Amino acid sequence: MNFLQEIQEHFEKEYPREGCGIISVVEGKQKWFPCTNIAEENDHFIIDTQEYLKIARTSDIIAIVHSHPDQPAEPSELDINTCNAMGKKFYIFSYPEMDLKVIEPEVNTAELYGREYEFGKADCFEAMRDYLLTQNIELPPRAMFVEDYWDKGIDYFYDDMVKNWGGHPVDIQTDLQVNDVLIFKVYSTLNNHCGVYLGNDIFYHHAENRLSCRENIYPKWHKWLVGAYRYAA
Repeated sequence: MNFLQEIQEHFEKEYPREGCGIISVVEGKQKWFPCTNIAEENDHFIIDTQEYLKIARTSDIIAIVHSHPDQPAEPSELDINTCNAMGKKFYIFSYPEMDLKVIEPEVNTAELYGREYEFGKADCFEAMRDYLLTQNIELPPRAMFVEDYWDKGIDYFYDDMVKNWGGHPVDIQTDLQVNDVLIFKVYSTLNNHCGVYLGNDIFYHHAENRLSCRENIYPKWHKWLVGAYRYAA
């Protein structure tokens, strides 16, 4: 594998925390980008979102790399879920042995309605993206989200982030159309929820501690609705 020495040196620097990074294609050649692990626990990794987006804007990300310090390279359930959510290959190394396990993302075939909520696997973003796929609208897989991000002062649905998915803002009062992505601030000063407009005051979404479903925007959800974005098929 290319960059093995550089990857191992990064893992050594991060030990005993999990080390992480990205392999991208830049001008037709693979390039290794070591990344900052912002996870609170040593045995977990979350790539800093701003680093991820900067790399994604200037290259084509093909794989996510991370280490399992003093553990086998076998993927955890969280690794598998995150791999599927991000839609990228995961290269998992044991450290210090540097044994390698590669896992591929699986296509999400779960039913849209009645899903059990699970952050990072079946949440509002995944519900929104999966619904749009049924309408031939493909959004890029997300960066890694920190759990309970809205309580930690992190906003993953700010304007530039949502535009980065390829859409443009529309007026929520006068210009909503079917398949527009809706952004909400639910009991928060930060954007922390999303859904898809289905027309006639109905939207599809997946809220925490609830099953995925269709609901009326008025009266409950309208007070939290703060933005809408339109994406082309």
